[in-house]
Parts: sequence; C-alpha cells; structure tokens
Amino acid sequence: MNPIRNRSRAAGACLLAVGLALTAGSCARPDVRSGGGPLRLCGVDFPRGADAIGATPLGTSTRGMPPAPAGGSRLPARTGTPLGVIRIVAVSHDCHHGRTVVVTPASAVRVDAVARDRAGRVVALELVTARSGTTTRVHVYAYDGGRPVGQLRTTVG
Repeated sequence: MNPIRNRSRAAGACLLAVGLALTAGSCARPDVRSGGGPLRLCGVDFPRGADAIGATPLGTSTRGMPPAPAGGSRLPARTGTPLGVIRIVAVSHDCHHGRTVVVTPASAVRVDAVARDRAGRVVALELVTARSGTTTRVHVYAYDGGRPVGQLRTTVG
C-alpha cells in the first residue's frame, strides 16, 4: 500500500467535498437540498436545479459596474415554458437579505424562477435562453441599496 497515493486520494476527496459544500451552500444553507428532485433555495423550487448541482455565486469585484438602477431590479421577462439550458445565480448568501439585480442583455435570456426576500429583493434567479438552441453571455449585477456588491459574467445555453 502506497501511503503517498492514499494521502493524495484523501486530499482530493476532501477538496471535492469542500467544493460541493460551497456550491450547494451559496444561498441560504438551510433551504438547499441535494440529491434528486428540484433544487430549493429560500423556499423556491428551481425545477431543473438538480441538473446544475447548485447555484453560481456572484463574484465580489465591483470594478466597472454601472450605477444602481432607480426603482428596483431590472430582470428579463418571465418565461412560461423552459426554453433552454439554465443558469441559477445566487446574489445573496442569506434568504433574508436580497439584492437589487440587473441582468444585461435582458433580451437574450428569460427568468424561469426567482427567490426573493420578504421585501421583494432578489436572492437567487434562474436564467434560461430566450430561444431554444442558442447560447448567450449575460452580465448579472447586484446592488445593496445603491452600493454595488458583486457581478457575474456567465454563459446561458
């Protein structure tokens, strides 16, 4: 038995477990459920979330972010039927503290599900492509009041 190889395997397994825990815990840890069935974030079922393992968290960089929008979030139109591959984005680590969110270009994607805090601010959202069979890059910006808190440039589709 090679002790170096066993240590390497144990370290790899540990890193994988930590990575999965961080991915699953990116929003409201008590409400995240793993395994079969829908991903549940902050009381909202993201029906196809189990396929995505978890939600993608925002980056903490605020460099180059536009000013916060007046009057609340600017989200794409809601979709009635899922059209394409999804991307679930967590914009907060707490179900009780949502954010003002801007998604651009809004015309390229649709919102399939949104988890909100009690004040109606976004905690997590599920994006799908606007047209089946397409892939698009979108930018998600999050603000706490008027203060930028993070952003994510991601591919949907």
